[in-house]
Amino acid sequence: MGEQQKAKLMLVDDEVIITNQLEEFLNSMGYEVVAVASSGEEAVQLAKSHRPDLILMDIMMPGKDRMDGITAAGEIRKECDIPVIFITAYGGEKIIDRAKNVDPYGFVVKPFQEHELKATIEFALYRMKLERQLRESEQKYRFVIDTATEAILTIDGQSNIAFCNQAVEDLFGYPNEEIAGKPFSFIVPERLRLDFENEINRFILTGESEIIGKTIESFGWHKNGSEFPMEYTLTTWEIKEDVFFTIIARDITERKRIEQMKSDFVSLVSHQLKTPIAAVMGCIDNMLAGLTGDLTDKQLEYLHAMEEINQRNYRIISDLLNISRIERGIISVEIAEVNLGEMLQDAAKPFEQNAIDRDLELIVDIPENPIFVSADHDKYIEALSNIIHNALKFTDKGSIHISTQTQNGSAIVQVKDTGSGIMKQNIQKLFTKDQIFTGAPSSKGGCGLGLYIAKEFMKLMEGDITVSSKFNQGSTFCFSLPLGEKSKKK
Repeated sequence: MGEQQKAKLMLVDDEVIITNQLEEFLNSMGYEVVAVASSGEEAVQLAKSHRPDLILMDIMMPGKDRMDGITAAGEIRKECDIPVIFITAYGGEKIIDRAKNVDPYGFVVKPFQEHELKATIEFALYRMKLERQLRESEQKYRFVIDTATEAILTIDGQSNIAFCNQAVEDLFGYPNEEIAGKPFSFIVPERLRLDFENEINRFILTGESEIIGKTIESFGWHKNGSEFPMEYTLTTWEIKEDVFFTIIARDITERKRIEQMKSDFVSLVSHQLKTPIAAVMGCIDNMLAGLTGDLTDKQLEYLHAMEEINQRNYRIISDLLNISRIERGIISVEIAEVNLGEMLQDAAKPFEQNAIDRDLELIVDIPENPIFVSADHDKYIEALSNIIHNALKFTDKGSIHISTQTQNGSAIVQVKDTGSGIMKQNIQKLFTKDQIFTGAPSSKGGCGLGLYIAKEFMKLMEGDITVSSKFNQGSTFCFSLPLGEKSKKK
């Protein structure tokens, strides 16, 4: 209610003297009396036509068939949503119990004190204002929720669905009344239900979770029995001691289809490009070997430049093929017990000449006692080669040092360089797909493909790769792999 706007009140009492006194008092207090009724029936009609902000209602109305104040207040609240204060000389328990059913905003017993009535009216108007603001806020919230294209659900601490919007029916095929009260796992494939329930229970018991606040790719279960790719985010909130979760889910079928098309396209183009590039490389090698006759210094210079460019392109195409296979989930590993020292030598050997040409030290510490690891020989060498290649590319002086150690059932390989290092803001995204599109953090070039591939290969072998770095002070990449049985027994 604005400061310049008077509150509009209506009086209901069958005694004219009382209504006249009340009206005079209320006008003197700055209120506006817009209507006066002498019966319950008249009160209902006047409330509909005048729409006051608040009604002061007597409970007892004489007459055998007349509507009393409590019944009239119930009708008015139901049809007009106008709050009522009861002013009555009858305050017995039965009257009060009946009055409670119509949710009055106050109950004043005659004869009343003016300051008491004033306070009751002010609190009633204040409560009315807050409740209307709350209803407006709830209506806006409901409108936003119901018009959202994403499915929005609230689940309680027992993982049961407490609320869902209209988009839930569009996504999962279940009407709201059919899905309410059922476990959320009801709308995910059976193979995923136990994991989700365990994660919810884990959070409730420990406050820790791997999925809270993150965007998760999973699958949804439609009422028609079909499964579809789904992405959801899960947040949590509390009311007193009760824990609730909000899930926002969306169908990503179309996005997955487009991603698959992109991956297939990259794979096809990479395959088509790899063959001619390999043929060009063969021709260059033959010319450098003297099979086409003597070459001038200028011709040799051009051929070496072509060789370097071709090798770089071949590496990029090979990386694109690997990424395509990773994204499509068709890449596999063949785990065997392999000698770690031999793999380090195999990975470093192709880079020895490059290090010599650039006056860099490439140091490989082979362990005196052989260390055996469980790994895919080719995948591990490719992952390690990618890191060595990167270290050489970003090191202008100093060394690249490769060392090993064993720790807690794992073999650790460190590749430490004295290069330009990596800025802190780039480290977090270094092994992600984001790095592929943002490029390497240097003017040296490169697409960041090798780091992502190395990380994914290590995951496939149940290992990992991490990095620590300081800008302009070099970087250290750490590979970890499970020890093989031969090394575990030592």
